[in-house]
Formats: sequence, C-alpha cells, structure tokens
Amino acid sequence: MNSRASRPARRHVVVVFIDLVGSTELAERLDPELLRHVLDRYYQACTSGIVEHGGVVEKYIGDAIMATFGIPISKGDDAIRAVRAAHDALARVRDLSDALGHTHGIRLDAHCGISAGEAVVIDLPGADLRVIGDTVNTASRLQSAASGGEILVGEDVARMVRSQARVEPVPPLRLKGKSSPVRAWRLLSPEPDARPREDPTPLIGRAAELERLHEAHRRVVRERRCHVVTLLGAPGIGKSRLVREFLGGLPEETTVLTGRCPSYGVGVTYRPITEMIGSLNGRWPSAAAPMEAASVSALRGLTAGAGPGRSGDGAGVEEISRAVRALFESLARRGPVVAVWEDLQWAETTLLDLIEDLAAWLPDVPVLLVCAARPELADIRPAWCGDRECAVHLELGPLDRPGMERLVAALYTGRAASAEVVAHRVDDLCPRVVDGSDGNPLFAELMLEMLLEEGEDAPLPPTIQALLGARLDRLGDGERDVLERAATIGHVFTADRLRVVFHDGEERRPGLDEPLARLGRHRLIQHGPAPGSYQFTQTLTRDTVYAMTRKELRAAWHLALADHLSGQAEQDDLAHHLEAACRFTREVRPDDPGLPALTERAARALIGEGTHALHRKDLPAAIALLERGRELLPPGDAGHRPLAVRICDAGLARGDRDRAFAALDAAERLLPGDRRNATTCAVQREILAARFGTRPPEPGPLRELLAADPGDDLSWCRLHQLEALVDLDEGRFGAAETALRDGLARAASLGDGYEENRLLSGLCELAQWSPTPIGESLALCADLAARFGGDRALLVPVLITRGRLLALSGDITAARAVLATADRHVRDLHLDLAAAAVVQVQGLVESLAGRHATAEELFRRGAAALRAAGQVGPALTLEAYEARELLRQGRLPEAGRALARLTAEPGGRHARTELLLIALRAGVEARRGEHRAAAALAALALERLGLIDDPCLRGDVLAEIADVHRAAGRTAESADAAGRALRAYAAKGAALPAERVRVRLAAGPGGEEVER
Repeated sequence: MNSRASRPARRHVVVVFIDLVGSTELAERLDPELLRHVLDRYYQACTSGIVEHGGVVEKYIGDAIMATFGIPISKGDDAIRAVRAAHDALARVRDLSDALGHTHGIRLDAHCGISAGEAVVIDLPGADLRVIGDTVNTASRLQSAASGGEILVGEDVARMVRSQARVEPVPPLRLKGKSSPVRAWRLLSPEPDARPREDPTPLIGRAAELERLHEAHRRVVRERRCHVVTLLGAPGIGKSRLVREFLGGLPEETTVLTGRCPSYGVGVTYRPITEMIGSLNGRWPSAAAPMEAASVSALRGLTAGAGPGRSGDGAGVEEISRAVRALFESLARRGPVVAVWEDLQWAETTLLDLIEDLAAWLPDVPVLLVCAARPELADIRPAWCGDRECAVHLELGPLDRPGMERLVAALYTGRAASAEVVAHRVDDLCPRVVDGSDGNPLFAELMLEMLLEEGEDAPLPPTIQALLGARLDRLGDGERDVLERAATIGHVFTADRLRVVFHDGEERRPGLDEPLARLGRHRLIQHGPAPGSYQFTQTLTRDTVYAMTRKELRAAWHLALADHLSGQAEQDDLAHHLEAACRFTREVRPDDPGLPALTERAARALIGEGTHALHRKDLPAAIALLERGRELLPPGDAGHRPLAVRICDAGLARGDRDRAFAALDAAERLLPGDRRNATTCAVQREILAARFGTRPPEPGPLRELLAADPGDDLSWCRLHQLEALVDLDEGRFGAAETALRDGLARAASLGDGYEENRLLSGLCELAQWSPTPIGESLALCADLAARFGGDRALLVPVLITRGRLLALSGDITAARAVLATADRHVRDLHLDLAAAAVVQVQGLVESLAGRHATAEELFRRGAAALRAAGQVGPALTLEAYEARELLRQGRLPEAGRALARLTAEPGGRHARTELLLIALRAGVEARRGEHRAAAALAALALERLGLIDDPCLRGDVLAEIADVHRAAGRTAESADAAGRALRAYAAKGAALPAERVRVRLAAGPGGEEVER
C-alpha cells in the first residue's frame, strides 16, 4: 500500500474547516483558564467526529479546525465521509452547548465549509502534514460564509455526495479572494432520501454473467449445498447492478440477505452481518427459534453495537462465526438463501475468515454466498475460496462498444427530458461519452450527467477522479512511480521509453519487469498492440495518474523524452513532449534559466508539426498546432511572418474567414513596424478577398510596392500566387501558369518546401485548363506523383488532374480508375474540398463518356459541397456544368430554368463560367427556335472567347456556337465554328471531345447527343 510519504505529491483531497461562532465575544466573557477548558472540550467534540470517519486533523488555527480526507490514502468515498464527519462534529458541539448551558451559562455554535479538489500534500516522516492549494482556501471561505450550525459544501463535494446525502443549492457566493462567484450547496442531511432505488435502464451486456449466477442458484437448490460466487470488477463496472438484476429474478421463496462492508469506522468488522439481520425484519423471531441461546445472544450483541471482534455480551470470534452459521442453517431449512456481501475488499480479515468458514462448514443446506469486490481482494486474499469445489469466480470486464452505445443511448433518453440541460445533439454527445468512459457503466452515467448539466467543456466528474484515485493509492511506491512515468509517455509505452525517464537526480534505474507484471495483475496495464509495448487498460486511469503527478516531475520527464526523441528518426511525439515540458516549467518554475530556450524549441517543433499537418490537409490539427506554436513564439521573432501565412492558408482551406484574417492581424501585432511583414500581410489579404469573393483583388499597387524590395522572396512568392488567381478568374490560364512558375522560383530561393509543394500542386491542377499539351501535362503528373508518392494529401490533386487528362485523351477506363483512387484517398483523409474536386472531375469524365445523367448528378453533388464550404464561385461553375448536362439530355425546359437562375444570381461568377452560361443560353434559344436571340448570344460568346485561353473551354463554346448556327441553317458559319473547335482540341491533344464534335456534325441538323 502506498503511503506517499517519500516526497510531496499532487492529490485529490477533501478539506473540512470547522470554526466556532462568536468566539471573540466568548473570550471577552470568560476567564482565560475557563476559556481554555471550554475550547478543549470543543476541540475534542469536533476531533472525535472527524477521526471516527477516517479524517486527519491537519491543524488548529485559533478556534478553527482544518481536517482532510483522502490522506494518506483515499478510499473513494472521502467526500461522503467528510460530510458525515462534519455533521457529527456539529451535532456534538450542539450537545456540548446544551451541557455548558446548564453548568456555565454559555452557548456554543459552529459552522463548516467543505471543498474537494487538487492539492499538494507534504507528509514527510517527522514533519507536520501540510496541504497546499486553492481547495484549502475555498473550504475556509465556505466556512466563513456559512451561518451558525450550517454546513456549506463546494460543487465537487455536492456532486460526489448527492446520491448519498441531501443537499440544496444556495445562491452563488462572493467569497474573499475569489475572482468569480462560487457555487455552493447546503447540507440538509447526511443520509439520502428514503425512496428505494430504481434501475432506469435495462441490464446491458451482462447476459452471460447473469446466467452463471442463476446457474449457481439452480445448483444450490438442486444439490442443497452451499456455493460461493465471487464477482470481481473495477469500481463502477456494474457488480452491484448485476447483483440487483439477479436478485430481482429469484423465486419468491428465496430469502435474500444483503450487507455492505464499510471502508472506515469503529466496530465495522461485523457490520454486514448486522445489516443482514436487520433486513429480516419480522422474520427474526422465527429464524432465531431453532437456534441455541448462545448463538441468539451473540447475534443480538452484534446488533446492539458491540465493538470489533467481540459481541455485546462477550462472545468471541468463534462464537460469532458459529452463530452466523446457525442463522444461515435456520433460514435455509425454510427455503434457499442468497447472501450478498458487497465491497468485500474493505472487509476485515475476521469477516473474510467467517465467510470462508461458512462455505466450508455449512451442512447440506441451499445457501448461495455472492461476494462482490474490487480486484484488490485477490491481492488481500490470493487463495480466496480457490480450492473449493463449489466456488465460482467471475471477473467483470469493460462493456464492449455496442453495449456501451446502447447503455448511453438509454441513459440519455432517460435523463435529457428531465434534466436542466444544455442543448446537445444526441449524435454528438453519446459517442463522446462512449469513447471517454472506457466501457465503465458508472463512468458513462456520471460523464453524461456532467455533460448534460455543464455543457461540452465539462471536466471529468469528481466521483470518477475519486474512485480512480483510491485505486491508485493502494499501489506500492515503486508501482505508482512506474505508472506515473508511463502516463507521461502516453497511453501506449515501452519499457525502453520508461528507462529514458528513470534518469533524474542520483536515482538508480530500477528493474521494470516485476513492477510492470504487478501493474498487469492489478489490471491497470496490459500488453500493447506492438511487440514489447504496454498500454493502460483504461484511458481515464492514465489521465488520472498523469493529472496527479507533480508538474515539476512531468516537466523533467517530458524534457527527457524530447531529448531522447531528438536523436531518433521517428519524432512523432517530439512537439507534444516539448510543449508539455515548457508549459509545466512555466507554471511551477517561471524563473528557470533554461525556459527561454525550451520555449523557442517547443514553438519550432509545434510549427513544424502544424506545417506537416497542413501538407496532409489535416486542417483542424494544423490550425491547433500552428496557433499553439504562435503562443510560444516570442513577439518580434521573424518566424511570425511565415507562420501567419500558414495559419491563414489553413483557415482559408476550412472556409474560416475570421480565423484567416485574425492570423494576419496577430502577425502585425507581434511584429510591429516590420515592413516586410506588413507587405506579406497586405498581399495575403488580397488573396483572401479573391478566394472568398468579398471584393475584386488589386495586385497592381502591391507590385509597385514590392518593386522597391526585390529581395522579399516570401511577399513576391505570394504576389505571384495572387496574380495567378486573378488570371484564373479572368480565364487567362497561360498567364496564370506563368505566374505560378515565377512564384515557384521565389519559393525555391526561400528554400521553403511548403510553398514549393503548394505551387507545384497548383501548376499540376492548372494543367487541366492551360494551353500546355496533354502529353507534357501527363509527364508533369508523373514527376509529381513520384515526388508526392508518400503523401496522399499532396498526391490527390495530381491524381485528379491525371484523371481528367486521360479522359480528354480518350482513355475513359484509366481515368475512372485513377479518380477512384483519388476518391478513396479523400475519404480516408476527410479532405472535403478535395472530395468536391474529385466529384467535379468525375462529372467531366462521365460527360465525355456520354453518360450525361450520371454527370448531372455528380455536378449537383459537387456544387452542394462547395456551397456548404462557402466556395460560391466554384459552385456556380459546377451548376453551369449541370445545366449543360440537362441540355445534352434534351431536357430543354429544365435547362432553361437552371440557366435563368444562374444568370440572375448576382456576382461571384468567373469569366469562364460567364462565357459558358452565354454559350448554353444560345443553345437553349436555338433549340426553342428563337434563332435571332440565339445568334446574338453566340456573337457575344465569340466576343468574350478572345479573353479565354483554355483550349477545351474554347472548343466546348465553339462547338455550342456551331450547333446554334446549324439549327438556324447557317451551314458555313456552323462549319467554321466546328473547325475552330477541332483545332482548339487538337492544340491541347484532347482527342475525345474532338471526336464528339465530329459525331454531332455527322448527326445532321437538329441532332442531339444520346446517353451512351
């Protein structure tokens, strides 16, 4: 068992403050010697109530008493013990007051405050106990706010005791030294409401264990022999719930006895026996009738409240054991008996001996002993009933995920309607509870309750912290030490990594095999997924161990791990360990001389990880990592300029306009007066204006500004990207390609791989639309596929481009296969915008293949996804493609309505989209027979065509104009437009659309394409 006396420790504790009301007036009235005698009796009254409930008096402060629960060892019920101790202490003060009123003519009253939370505990041998932290101050302030005779408890205490005591909220308190009002509750009674407990949800996931209990009962009845079933399981895993379900299904003739072993108190050895006798109610006389007088007397002595080990009339251990055996025999003569012993891990050795004695020596009577305990029972009693023929051991493990999902859904349904809840969607909340509760039903119930009441930022419920803390306190110092260091490594760890953190001071690196084996036997860790690895059996256990480890130690261990990883090829956790070391050092050693260097090191690591996440399009992770790096990077550091650009890029990719602009504002605030930074931010704001469509970008003035600073590679690189966007918007794809190549040269000069890869991806995507022939573009795709082969996020744009180019060249089958691969990648990586791009190109491919209904549906899906992401301009382009597919299917009215809606939609259309809409409207008018209107639109399209250098778009528009002229009987004009279309396709190498034009020409006047 862990005394934790070897060093200061972080712990969850419950602190009680009790103070005398009106002590100043009392001191004024009484002689100092008399006052001393009165105070001694007052201290005794309070201290006795505290000690009897397992508390420790930490100090006396004048006439105030400070006591703690959970030191040196927590048992998981510290809060309710503290509440009951305070209630008993104040009751004894009232009794003392009554006595002093008769003899001294004075009255005493006291008030109390109770708080729970984290504290640093110093409990060194030969020194006074010290408890340091805000929990102590809060308990003291609550005590000051309480009225005479009143007990006020803090929020965590109220949560932990409200199922076992009655409390009522008071208005939030303004306490001295507290920046915000403090929520508090008034204790009404240390006992719960008398209403019987009901199980609101069905038993889930325990059918096999329940059947084994019933089978044991059937054997008891059939064989008329005593059997023992031991249920082992972690706190909250469902032992009591399973037992209640079992008891509820027993035949009426079964006598059921239940008793619980308390974790503390005086005279508790036989408390479960007295509870069992009490549950007999009116059946006690008939049960006692056949028993010997000595046995009846011994049992009556227990119920009268005798001390441990002895009955009230002097009966010894053997006499009491014999009497209990006689009681069970008497009851079993009338029918089967089921005796349930709860919380047997707290049982005294004497009681454990008694239960084993019952199992061994009860004669042929139908008695089933059900013993429910935590796994510690196996440590306390390794051979517990192990060699008995009629003994069964059941260990309850975590519920599986489907079981937890059913349980949480049932709990949510039962609670959400009645609780004062924060608005939640069940689809969001329930998976969070399932993921966080580690298959523990009680933990799930407590987490759900906390989330419903407090919202999504709710902390871990204090009851869970208390239960896990109590389990950890029973570990030996060596085991706890290993577990703390393992928790610092993470959920999964290896012995080699553990040895890295056993380096501090002069400490000798211990042998780890035995402590790890013991932790495995305690079910705290298990073998991990990789050979030689271990993992915590519960995430909550790891999190609790980590939180309860001193921050000073965590900082040192994280830094040791970071130093170790710095020399390794794989550095996945480097940024995490550096950031944690930096954060904890700041919190506990802000004057550490190594902190500035550590802070910069952590910032660089976070920015590097964030940039890598941005590469792979993990945008939420990228934003979080980059912004955390920004928080650590000192003001004035030149790294804020490229960092702002990357955060801005991530915000832009997510459609988060506010975050993108805020990144630039932060850079200007952190680099005041930096001219190059101001220029880069100005360029980036124009890029945001272009991408979000808020206003037309203005690159001209920025180019003039940068002409005076030709060496500002980052600003020039970004300006070229801005110019490419403007060119793209106006349909000048060749100019855009030139601008991107200029930007690529600047990125190479910078040595910035991030910028280079972005620009290469952009060039590759542009190859679909630019005048560059398909052969050259496919060669570029091949080069970039080799460069990006290990990075699927960068590979996706390459695959998209290759898919369309293959389709244009006539290889539809290969195009579909390439796009199917891209689709798998975007789904695996959750790349939403890239997924819309895949759908767009799939639509273009299916349109080229003549499957116009399929293409229509794809364009509709892609447009909806882009609109949802705030990308209105690209969405309009896909909606224009959708209208084109309607027209190619001969669905003239629908196509006309779609084009009318798109034409009426204000702003946001790219030049290429505008051109396509004009050409399609001409086609609709021609098919309606409105040849004059069609000719006017065709002329307008030809006028606009000179501004666009996308060969395929030029070919598509010219083909549409050829159809318009053909419908009006203008064969010469039709042939001229068709010839120009074919030359445009040939310049690109687009064989398939050229072939489609030839087919349409061959169909003759009025011919329409048909679905292939």
